[in-house]
Amino acid sequence: MTSKKIKILWFVPPANKGKYPNIGQYRFYKNMPIKTNSVYPYLAALGVTQLHKAGFDVSFLDCPIKEISISQLAWDQKYAFSGLDDPDLIIMEARTPILNYIFEVADSFRSAGMRVALYGDHVTWDPVTALKHCDYVISGGDFDYGALKLAQRLRDDVVAPRVFDAGLVQNLDCLPHVNRDLVPWRDYREAWRNRDVFLYTMSGRGCHYRCKFCSWRDTLWENTVRQRSPEDVVKEFREIYDEYGSCEILDDHDCFDTVWGVKFATQLIGAGLGHEEILWTIQTHSNMINNLDDLKIMKAAGLHLVKLGIESGNQDSLNHMRKGVTVQQHERAARLLKEADIIFHANLMVGWPWETKEEAYHTIEWIKKLDPNQAQFSLLIPYPNTELYDEAKAKGWLTVGETDWDHYDASFPMLSMSGMTPEEVVQLYKDSWSGFYFNRKYILKHVLKTRSFHDLKTLIRGFRSIYSGHLKAIHEKPE
Repeated sequence: MTSKKIKILWFVPPANKGKYPNIGQYRFYKNMPIKTNSVYPYLAALGVTQLHKAGFDVSFLDCPIKEISISQLAWDQKYAFSGLDDPDLIIMEARTPILNYIFEVADSFRSAGMRVALYGDHVTWDPVTALKHCDYVISGGDFDYGALKLAQRLRDDVVAPRVFDAGLVQNLDCLPHVNRDLVPWRDYREAWRNRDVFLYTMSGRGCHYRCKFCSWRDTLWENTVRQRSPEDVVKEFREIYDEYGSCEILDDHDCFDTVWGVKFATQLIGAGLGHEEILWTIQTHSNMINNLDDLKIMKAAGLHLVKLGIESGNQDSLNHMRKGVTVQQHERAARLLKEADIIFHANLMVGWPWETKEEAYHTIEWIKKLDPNQAQFSLLIPYPNTELYDEAKAKGWLTVGETDWDHYDASFPMLSMSGMTPEEVVQLYKDSWSGFYFNRKYILKHVLKTRSFHDLKTLIRGFRSIYSGHLKAIHEKPE
């Protein structure tokens, strides 16, 4: 068997529609008028790292992050920015809201004689359509590992199936740690970050819960949860601290297991890494927050902020979406986080089709009483291959064609609500943000906590992301 040189470009094309893509946890996608949050593409970076370690000539280029426009990136000059001439394989993620755009870009590459591989939840769900525009679909959630195995086959001239599924990696500790020089970390961060060095890890993959709106659980993770060992993640934290010094880390695991977290925190403390060295953030389910002593142990090890998927303050809605939690459990989790002096960030969704206007506004008043330190409100999007998508089709909730993928970008209400016009849903979304952040009590509380110029910058940056970003990104109908 002979091997040949394979050059690979892991590519994110310039922003579509002339706006900046706001990428959040679970790779939620929203077109924004300004640059706000952008989560580090941890799995893509791990894919690039694995390819590099295996000896491939690989480059990564994220055009929206680098603010490279279509006009700057003329097709005959596209590789000047990546440092890689004439790649043999282009790898791109195909999310639902930009699917057609990605297909156009892929067609352009293929017309120039290059092979293209697409990955992501949408093309895993519908590889048949994708294969009209690409050579390979890297199926499943472990596309980082899948990209490596596909590239190895191409290098060794071994025929690879066009729908390429390398399976899920059962022992995540066998994977290398991300090389953050290959995929530069400095441009990825959150608006409310507390330290200038803001990095990402991923301690596990998958989620225990079965929410109707989640497109990742079934499509990518096959209803499984896999966890790295505490020892392996502590080792990565140590490498990060030795390289960058005092920093902040967001763990991008879908649903952080706090039982595992106590073991991890204990080992972090034993390794001499506490909150002075590293602040860290997790995202999890309210049912995972149930022991004050455990929270205090993790707080002592640097746990700084917890993001909870609250979604709604109405029990009927929580039941309908199969969140697996009660309003009372949300309230208990909030109380315990406050008692442990850990920042509480609440994620909520707006636009549940079965809610009345009164029920929708109840959540706004309820979350204000719950009083999290931060909150984020997102328009509900029925991504394909979810129970919500199937229900929306069956009950006629969709305000656009069910395959009008360009309209799945969270820029307008694409689900009708009970007794509410699209204009009223948009106002509900704006009232959610303004009612929480732009009330006198909240502003005064945060101003009083401001102790330094750094605190002031964080406050201004956070409020700017809301006023100039989220509030101006939503419209009554597609633009």
